[in-house]
Amino acid sequence: MSAISPCARWNIVGTTIAGTGTAGNGSNQLDYPEGLFIHKPTNTLYVVDSFNSRIQSFLLDQSSNISTIVIPNLRYPSRIYVDDGENVSTIYATDSYPLYCGVQWVVGAPSGVSLGDKFSSCRGISIDKEKSVFLTDWLLDILIKESPGMNDSIVIAGKPKECNSTSKHFCGPNGIFVDQTSGAVYVADTWNNRIQKWLKNAQEGITVAGSSNGSYGHDAASLYSPQDVFVDIDTSVLYIADGYNGRIQR
Repeated sequence: MSAISPCARWNIVGTTIAGTGTAGNGSNQLDYPEGLFIHKPTNTLYVVDSFNSRIQSFLLDQSSNISTIVIPNLRYPSRIYVDDGENVSTIYATDSYPLYCGVQWVVGAPSGVSLGDKFSSCRGISIDKEKSVFLTDWLLDILIKESPGMNDSIVIAGKPKECNSTSKHFCGPNGIFVDQTSGAVYVADTWNNRIQKWLKNAQEGITVAGSSNGSYGHDAASLYSPQDVFVDIDTSVLYIADGYNGRIQR
């Protein structure tokens, strides 16, 4: 069962658990943190420290907020996913380079493996139960899949360089969530102001939040530049980072 009740109400007063409130590159500082992932088995918070070009980790059960750099020397990381292997965790992160747009990095390894070759503007990243990697290319308006052992990425949704609001298109696809049971992929279709659900092997998406025609709004049924999406599979509840509306929608 999910630990989050669909009737939950969030405490609007937050507590700082990472960073100091002032941008910097010290071991206890962050500079424009853009993505995060909580690894429950080790109670570790992983943070995409974008302007410092690194991935930081913070132990949630200690009083200090001193971090460990787990991936250094990236270019401009933005999203992250952490997966458990048999003995060690693997980090998947988007990055922006001319010839690839993501990295796969085993925790503790001296270097990683590039993902999304030939693409350069990925914003969302996740994996499915078969360890295939899914990436969204923000500028090409597509969803990419890279299967284990393959040396190339394939486009599985969207039309390259066709920003459009039809059910077969994206316009600025951003954060994603993969349902590990069904294989469905949820995409924050940012400039279409909606969340699209793509069933496995589908030819078009289904609008599950926001407007199907791409229009934005400020009411409870609308979105305005959604940035990311998380799905509580146990309750089928979506949590959406509704960018220009400055809120988290459920």
